[in-house]
This record gives sequence, structure tokens and C-alpha cells, in this order.
Amino acid sequence: MILILGGGLAGLSTAYHLGSTEHLVLEAESTPGGLCRSREVGGFVFDYTGHLLHLRDERITRLVDALLPDAFAVVERRASIRTCGVTLPFPFQAHLHGLAPEVVADCVVDFARSLATPVPDDPEIDFESWSNAVFGRGIGSAFMLPYNRKLFRREPAEMTADWVSWAVPKPTLEQVVRGALGIPNLGMGYNATFRYPKHGGIGILADTLARRVERARLGVRVERIDLDRREVVLGTGERLHYDQVVSTLPLPDLLGRLVGRGTEDLRADAARLDWSVVACLNLGVDDPDLAAGVHWLYFPDADTPFYRVGFPTNFSRAVAPPGTGSMYVEFGLRRGEPLDRHGLEREALAALRREGILRADARVLVRDWVRIDPGYVIFDRARREIVPRVVPRLADLGVHAIGRYGAWTYSYMERALLDGLETAARLR
Repeated sequence: MILILGGGLAGLSTAYHLGSTEHLVLEAESTPGGLCRSREVGGFVFDYTGHLLHLRDERITRLVDALLPDAFAVVERRASIRTCGVTLPFPFQAHLHGLAPEVVADCVVDFARSLATPVPDDPEIDFESWSNAVFGRGIGSAFMLPYNRKLFRREPAEMTADWVSWAVPKPTLEQVVRGALGIPNLGMGYNATFRYPKHGGIGILADTLARRVERARLGVRVERIDLDRREVVLGTGERLHYDQVVSTLPLPDLLGRLVGRGTEDLRADAARLDWSVVACLNLGVDDPDLAAGVHWLYFPDADTPFYRVGFPTNFSRAVAPPGTGSMYVEFGLRRGEPLDRHGLEREALAALRREGILRADARVLVRDWVRIDPGYVIFDRARREIVPRVVPRLADLGVHAIGRYGAWTYSYMERALLDGLETAARLR
């Protein structure tokens, strides 16, 4: 028996690809899907913040096309940065035109200087040093450092850079100069296009996958994993024997639930792992023309309370009633920090109007808060020491930690589906 802890994308993919191999999915929520769910509020469909499908692996492309033929539109990304009172195309480092001349000069000159040294490959380098070495101090101080400080709620010098090198494109000097002169650099980054459902939210993917999984129990909480007895103990007191466990639970939670010989140090490791929390304010408004069709905006400036705002109705008109628009407004919180919904909502609405995103006379039709905890894994020296040691050790004990939170990493939907596919192939 293979017990799969968690019914998000990684867990559902594992179950789907196990086929006839005996397995059971255990999910604490009453509905499957994890963060890849959608919810309807007052006629508006909201995802659990922005969830966009980026496909590069042919196996997952075939899977999605087989599960949901013709359900997704392929969308060319339109993302921007709002800073210092101007709106710039994404990515910042290749679109400096519009900033104050002295800021543009610092960014271009410092970037040119950075080309004299290779991109750092030191695994111990901190994110601030990495950013300054790769992009120069001008770009670092203008965007990279303040934005990620807001996102992760940690000082960049306290974080490592091993989460970011694949996701943040380093432009050429030609691209930086062209962008500084106002000439667009198109298609940069890993997410130049994405897929999004033509109807409904991103949750249709998890819903469809869940319908193909025959053995799942919802609304059940895992209390303990007894490594000596090879049993999972549920909140009801029920004990389920297993041969292997696939866990998509957040790694600190998993480690805290282990019992048996030699688990004391694993629980100590759990206490050293850190994460941020995402607070998301979903808004439905009586304006169908939000942000000139942009899909999302980044906000690095300290006087803006949120770090990103996305516009689902610019992905698909089908997620809101006619004549309306929707947005999700994302705030970063430290672990354990209380969420002041009323205060943040008041600040957010004022900032949205100040930045020209929300018309002064626009009516807010729907307000909906979602707290995502954990939100983003903090890549720091403790994580770098613990995860490469603990995850293989767990696998040797028959517990396979996968997915964004199970493997305690920076990930995306395609990777979650691949984790399930590859884990099932090993265990069948």
C-alpha cells in the first residue's frame, strides 16, 4: 500500500500515474487540489492567487491535453513593474526607460561593470551579493533587493541565491542599452507565455485529475507517521499500514509528525526551516478594463503595501460577470505575523487608487481574503544544510517528500505534475 499525504497537484499526479498499484490519497481539506483550486465568490472565480500553467516538458503537455482537450488558451505574457511613479515592462533589468536619468545611468554603468566577472557559482553566496554581482548594484538597489524584501519578508543578505538563478534572466549589454533607450526586449524569462482555462479558473485542472483518482479520502488529518510500525495515524485514531509513503505535506509539518527510533533530530531540523506567508485580497469591481490589459504588476517600492497585483479578467473574461473586472492583491507576511485584514484592505484600496489601477469612482463588489501559510519557502543557510540531507534520508525510510512544500523548494505547477509522474514510476 502506498499512502499519499496531500491531495494537491503533486499528490493527485502521483495517484493518477500509479494506476492499478494499490494506493490511497489522504487529504485534510474537504475538496482536493491544494493551492491549485478555484473558488466562486459573488459570481467571481478566484484562484489561490495567480496560478498560471507554464509547459515545457512534453510528458506534461500530453497529460494536460489528454485530460482537458482544448480547455486552455495559450496567452502571451503582459507583465509590468510600477515604481517611482512610472510603469515599466517586465523584466526590470531590460526595460529601464522612463526612470530618472541618474537611476538609468547607475543601472547601465553598474551592469556593464558586472560583465567583467562571471556569474557566481558559489553555492554559499547570499542573494544580495548574487544580485549585485549578476546585475550590478544599480539594478539591485532599484528593484531586485526591495522587491524580494517585500515578497519574502527577509533581508536579501540573509537568503541564499539557489532558488533564483533559473528564473531570473540575465540580459545582454545590448538588451540593457536597448531597454534603457525605450526599445522593448520581448519574450524574456521562463514565463513568456502561459496557459489558462478558457472557462473557469485554474482549479479545473486539479478537479479533472481528482476525478481520475479512484481511491481518496477527504477531510482526514494525518497526526503521526510511525516509522517503526510503518503506520500512518489519523486524527480519528485510525491506523493505516503502508509500504511506502508519498508526502506533499510541508516538510516542517512532516518532520514534526514523525515518530520512531532516530526521529528526534528530524524534529529539531523542522524548527530551523523558515517560510513567509502570503495574504491575498481578491477584489471584484465594476470596471472591466483594468490595468490596460496587463496580466500582473510588480511593486518594489516600500510605500506600497503589496508586492504584486494580478488581474484574472485579463487572463479570461469568463471568470467574472459581464461589465466587471477582478484582481488579486498580494502581501508578504512573516511566519506568525498577524493579518490585519481591515488595515491592509484600507491601505491597499488607497494605494490602488493612487497608482491609477482602481478608478476613484469604481465600486468594489466583492472582497475576499485568502491566507496561504506556508507561502514561499525561505532559501537560507539552514534550508541549504537540512533539505539535501533530510529528503534522501526520508526516502531511505520509505517516505518520499515531493512537491513545492514536500520537497521544500521553489516550484510551479508543471514541476508538481512531474514530481508525481516520476515518483509513481519509481514506486510502481
